[in-house]
Amino acid sequence: MRFNHALTTYAFMVNLMSIAFKKSILCLLLAAFISSCASTREKSPAVQEPKAPTAHKPVVAPRPRPVDTEAQQSYYDSGLQHYLKEDYDEAKKAFQQAVQIGPDTALGLKAKENLKKIAQILKTLYEIESK
Repeated sequence: MRFNHALTTYAFMVNLMSIAFKKSILCLLLAAFISSCASTREKSPAVQEPKAPTAHKPVVAPRPRPVDTEAQQSYYDSGLQHYLKEDYDEAKKAFQQAVQIGPDTALGLKAKENLKKIAQILKTLYEIESK
C-alpha cells in the first residue's frame, strides 16, 4: 500500500522536476520503502539468529579431604627415626603413610623426597650385596 502511494506521488512529481532531481527523489523513496519493509517485517524462525548457548554451571573441583596433620607428623617423625637407625624398610613404610595422608602438603612433599633417597640407598645396598 505504501509503495503504491509512493509511486503515485513519484509520477505526479515527475512532470514538475528536472532529471537529476527526479533521480535523487527516486533514491530517497526507495530507501524509505526498503527501511519501512525491514522495520515492519517479522523475522521468520529460519531467519532468526541462533540463541546464545545457555551457560552451564562451572565445574567445581572437589574439595580436598581434610588432612590429619598430627597423624602425618607422627608418621613422618617415625620415618625419620627409622631412617637414622638405617632401618630403611620401616622408614619407607612410615614415609609412605605420611604421603598417603597428605601428598600435597609440605610434610607430604618432604616425605616424597625422603622416599626417593631411600629408594636410591636400597638400590645401592642391593647392588653391593649382589656382588
